[in-house]
Amino acid sequence: MTTISQSSLKFTLITVGTLACGLCLGFGAGCASSHSHSGSEAVEMPVHPFASRVIPPSGVPRSELPPPIKISGIGGSATGSADPVVIDSRTFRPQVAEHGLWRGEEIRPGSILPKHSRDKTLKPGPANDLECGGLTGVPRVDPKSVALFPGIGATPWTPPDPTLAVGPDHIVETVNMEIAWYLKDGTLQFQQRLDSSGDPGFLEGIGAGGFTFDPKCFYDAQRERFVVLALEHYEGESWITLAISDDDDPNGVWFKYRTDALIEIDETIYWVDYPGFGFDDTVWCTTSNLFKEEGPGSGFAGTLVRSYDPTGALNGDPITWTDTVTSSGSHQVAQVPDYDSPALLVRSGSSTSIELVHVADPLGTPELITRSIAVPEYSSANERPPTPGGANLNPIDRRVLNVMIRNGTLWVGHSVSTPEDSRTTARWYEIDLDGWPQAVQGQPFLLQAGEIRPNADTHTFFPAIAVNGDGRAAVIYSRSSDTEFPSLEVAGRFPDDPLGTLGAPLTLAVSDAVPGSPGDIYRWGDYFDATMDPLDDQLFWFVGELYGPDGWETEIGSFRVQLVGDVNGDGLIDGADLATLLSDWGTSNPASDLDGSGTVGGEDLSLLLSNWS
Repeated sequence: MTTISQSSLKFTLITVGTLACGLCLGFGAGCASSHSHSGSEAVEMPVHPFASRVIPPSGVPRSELPPPIKISGIGGSATGSADPVVIDSRTFRPQVAEHGLWRGEEIRPGSILPKHSRDKTLKPGPANDLECGGLTGVPRVDPKSVALFPGIGATPWTPPDPTLAVGPDHIVETVNMEIAWYLKDGTLQFQQRLDSSGDPGFLEGIGAGGFTFDPKCFYDAQRERFVVLALEHYEGESWITLAISDDDDPNGVWFKYRTDALIEIDETIYWVDYPGFGFDDTVWCTTSNLFKEEGPGSGFAGTLVRSYDPTGALNGDPITWTDTVTSSGSHQVAQVPDYDSPALLVRSGSSTSIELVHVADPLGTPELITRSIAVPEYSSANERPPTPGGANLNPIDRRVLNVMIRNGTLWVGHSVSTPEDSRTTARWYEIDLDGWPQAVQGQPFLLQAGEIRPNADTHTFFPAIAVNGDGRAAVIYSRSSDTEFPSLEVAGRFPDDPLGTLGAPLTLAVSDAVPGSPGDIYRWGDYFDATMDPLDDQLFWFVGELYGPDGWETEIGSFRVQLVGDVNGDGLIDGADLATLLSDWGTSNPASDLDGSGTVGGEDLSLLLSNWS
């Protein structure tokens, strides 16, 4: 693949960099330097293991495969169980695989799966007068609190689809098709392929073949477990494969379950794709789009909702689950860290709605109960975000990307266009659940909506949202334009900020290159991830995608949403803080060095004045 580097666009980037730093000064946002995770020395390009675009057999004899799970149709249900395979990660040698970054052709997993599609037409919804807020000039993310380290780099697969799980001492990351974990200072402890191309692959010991895809992970703090998911597909096979740590340390014993997911509905067989993954006090829940494997029925059957009972998996006993099916597609599952709500399913509804689905009695006889929430009008992300090299990024569509529930409200984001602006734009919502679904008569409603539009030219996309118990929230997202390399940014808010607003954006990291040639379309994403630290509910964590000379990269980091400019720590920003900062001008006093640059100067003054009490 051709890449365009920053050095080949030096004049443009100098101009953009100067402008960016000017904007940072004006809005109180820090400027991040572009970077690369590795060198770009010339090497012989390896042949992709799937260059033929054919998925090899898994190696399981047909006679040993389970029969498809029969479900009577929409609203029907079935149950299943699987035995564990117990694997100790400390037996992998080496702990960090030595294959290095992939330097050959990148292949999108969806391109070698069976041909599949569904009707993604966005139905028009009832008109309303709801509006979105925007960005303010007030910094809410403390630049000094930002800590970054490189995550997994290029594998044979694109896009990376990064997710992360944050435990007391460790960060677990998954991408297509690898897993790694780190100490919180970025020290890499373990990294392996997920599939059988490893030596061994992380899931190979349970039977995973050469093709896993769409991995996800989370940390369930109440149960003190890391939980990892990956999908598999081979001819006549579909699997949802799980791995659960035996405690809050990913080093050591994992209980792994290969749960069959070939579904038969009305004599047609379906396989699973594009998982949602969340949890509450009762279940670990997955959602997956159902596409036809064989048979006379429709090519798309809806969403498989699978609710796992965690009880057995906590101790390495068999895991059981209950399946049901809903007619719509591309649901995400809420993560509920405080166990104060069921893990609702969320999807894009009509052009003026977001749809919430509650799975009542998920481990018994599941019933799907739906609420439609009115939101400002939107359409799918219509424009491909441009890059300086002339290639365009594919932000997929309007689907919901991640969901978190805290203190009775649901936070969610997606990429959209609007009737007023066809640019791709990151949008977020906070929905007041009004006690629903525990309160049967509760009527959830939109509390606030916001969009991220830094200027008239920039596109923003792939928002990942997290919120702490105090109601402080942050959205991590990508931005690019025909003069801006793709970057990672964050904007935050306090609970008493004006509804629909986020504070001044802070640039976290900037790509060193862009993929492709002029006119190419490069699949970005498909999603980023954000969550809270289980030991420190003021510390936000995220993972997102960048691009460098050697291919895609992932960046992991943390930050705090807190008052910026309170030099003396009295909870106010006033003359006393200003006097201290001016007296420290030109020094390296960390109390007045608000942007963390090492020298007290103009950007620190701008940050202080932006938050003046």
